[in-house]
Amino acid sequence: MTSKINARFCANNWLDSVSLSSSSAVSGFSATNLVHPLRGKLWKAAGAFEISATNGKVYIDGSTYIVPIGTYNVTTLITAFNTATGKTLSRNPLGRFVITSGGSCTLNLTNQTDAIWGVLGYLTTTDIVGTVFTADERRFSTGEWVKVDMGLPQRPDFAALIPEANTVFSARLASIKLQGNNLDTWASPPVNVSMTVSDAGAFIAPDDLQPCRFWRVLIDDPTNSAISCAVGYIGTSFTPSATNIATGFNRTRSDQSVPLYSEAGALYVDRRPKVTTLSSVEVQFLKDDELKEVEQLFYELGIEKPFFLCIDPKQGVSQTIDQMTHYVAVTTPVSLRHILRGYYHLSVELREVL
Repeated sequence: MTSKINARFCANNWLDSVSLSSSSAVSGFSATNLVHPLRGKLWKAAGAFEISATNGKVYIDGSTYIVPIGTYNVTTLITAFNTATGKTLSRNPLGRFVITSGGSCTLNLTNQTDAIWGVLGYLTTTDIVGTVFTADERRFSTGEWVKVDMGLPQRPDFAALIPEANTVFSARLASIKLQGNNLDTWASPPVNVSMTVSDAGAFIAPDDLQPCRFWRVLIDDPTNSAISCAVGYIGTSFTPSATNIATGFNRTRSDQSVPLYSEAGALYVDRRPKVTTLSSVEVQFLKDDELKEVEQLFYELGIEKPFFLCIDPKQGVSQTIDQMTHYVAVTTPVSLRHILRGYYHLSVELREVL
């Protein structure tokens, strides 16, 4: 039985699939960039508004208008709203929606039944009268997601979204969830678990989730106009059952910037990326099937394919999962040292992928 606390070598990324899709994407920044070998390639969300039977009703002057079910960008949402209601919806430079009426009318904000008010950023629950109504809060989406269809029910044990190297995660204030369902419907998925979100990205190393055919990561951040990610992962890992990464490995964070001095002795710095390296990484007492599996894993990875190493998935010694999770590639030949009978120690050196 695999231990839940042991390190996870995450190199089976389900997102690297033709079935990968996303809620929206800016032209040239598609979701396929999440599995690109270069970390500098980004997926940028374009701003998706998903209207369903539970959030598409508009209540004005005691009448009910319905925006058709569908997925919209801001332009098509405005068109659909205006067609349905006869009023004029726009979005101002601050990102707030504005409803304009040719004459005085009442927005029935007290009626919240399947209402569109939250989608548009109207948070008040008191009716208001006038001709121009500006939303309380800006809105750029109803939530952005990346999704994969596995064809058959599968159970992931690691998921992550991370930004470009040496940058802060654009959705660090968001609520981000890993969701799973056997149908491509998401009103109430059977798997709906929160991920740990920080400046470094969003991470989760779950155990014993219900197997599902469809999996997605949902970013709930409606006031954010610039949601982007460099690397995405939903999938499984190799986790040694009888051993773990041994104590004593080194984690080094080096600044590759080059100091320069003028003739007068003033210091100037040619700024370069900061990089994390992991040395003396050793997994001890591998044997039999695990030995074969880890040999095959590193043979397929070589030095070119990056992977996630989640050293402390249950935060046994770290405060948060991101503290000991790294997106790395192998930098030296993998060494297998024979110890006793069928037992081997594996040692490897790793470097953060920039």
